Amino acid sequence: MASGIQIDLGGNQTVTIGEGDEAAGSSFAISALGSSELTVDGVDTRVDGIASVTAGSSATFNAINGGNLLIDQGIGKLGVLNSMKFGVGDNSGITFDAGALSVGNMLSSYEVEFSGDGTGSFTFEKPTVSLLDNYTFNVKGMQEGDQLNLGGGDWSLDEGFLGWQDAYRDGQLNLVQGNDLIGGKVVARVDMTEEQYQEFLKDPDAYLSGGKFTYPVCFAAGTMISTPDGEAAVETLSIGDLVMTASGKQVPVKWIGRQTIRRLAAAGNYSPVRIREGALAAGIPNQDLVLTASHGVILDDLVINAGALINHDTIDYVPGSELPDAVTYYHIETDNHEVILANGTEAETYVDYVDRQAFDNYAEYVALYGIETRVVEMPRHRISSRRLLPLALRERLGIEDVMSVAKTA
Repeated sequence: MASGIQIDLGGNQTVTIGEGDEAAGSSFAISALGSSELTVDGVDTRVDGIASVTAGSSATFNAINGGNLLIDQGIGKLGVLNSMKFGVGDNSGITFDAGALSVGNMLSSYEVEFSGDGTGSFTFEKPTVSLLDNYTFNVKGMQEGDQLNLGGGDWSLDEGFLGWQDAYRDGQLNLVQGNDLIGGKVVARVDMTEEQYQEFLKDPDAYLSGGKFTYPVCFAAGTMISTPDGEAAVETLSIGDLVMTASGKQVPVKWIGRQTIRRLAAAGNYSPVRIREGALAAGIPNQDLVLTASHGVILDDLVINAGALINHDTIDYVPGSELPDAVTYYHIETDNHEVILANGTEAETYVDYVDRQAFDNYAEYVALYGIETRVVEMPRHRISSRRLLPLALRERLGIEDVMSVAKTA
């Protein structure tokens, strides 16, 4: 139901909805849409109507800093746009619901760009009835934990005229689902080098799960996890084993997600972060800790994604030249979202912003539990971007202020 709130995005404007704004936590209608940019900053909101659209204009919708935007308008009026872009920032999500019916949609191409060190998600819900429609999404900037969910169907290679060899063309991997006669066809174009495409062909499941792209959030093999009997390497743990929480509680392992990524991919979108011994505090970690950039460690009672802590000295990405032929990541799931000790460092267990289907052994989870169960995130503030780190923490860890560096330059 419409809230009565109206926002004018006609012409060429930049509008931000943040904490304290009338539309925050509510819904609103767009009275006019032109070549404007709407940013949802740290709040949840919904577009439930667009009165008019300027033909040939270019609209941009962003969600940043934990914001979530649902565009529940349908695709009909938006078809007269020249272009439509979606920007997904740290810990944020955008859902574009194309509505019930679409016939011959004129706006066939969309841009989706992920940014920041934290996780994000973009979802496109196809029209319930769609005739003679194509939807092409050009996607850039995905990192560990980011999710792309387009159309709700299974992907296949868009093979073109030459078979599977033609699925990689013009520097992009081309994926497709559905058809343009009935139900609508969705195409995803993902920037890749030719070498990365060859790695993709060796293990497509490492990148794809049904209609989703999901990047994993995990510990690297060799990480030592605290247990009642001392430290144990993460890869030696089994379901039912007890691990210690930071508060001294013993909790059983419910499941361990596992994914192996080849070196070329690991040196790109899956780049691991190495936190050197003693980088966080005296003796923390107690030895170098390697984990994915979106895995949260706990500092000053905050959950902070490892990628946000990079200081290019004691905390940095592992160079590709140092990686083995394949990198195996592990993620420990317990009944609740817990804080455990990894190489003496407080770190999080599995939480639901990562899709279990991204792991190699997902079938094991289904065999054990039958259905997906939700793990609710612990009540701590999560920081997924360097610019959101408290000043005292940045100074303590030697993390340069990005804005200060830019001003100096």
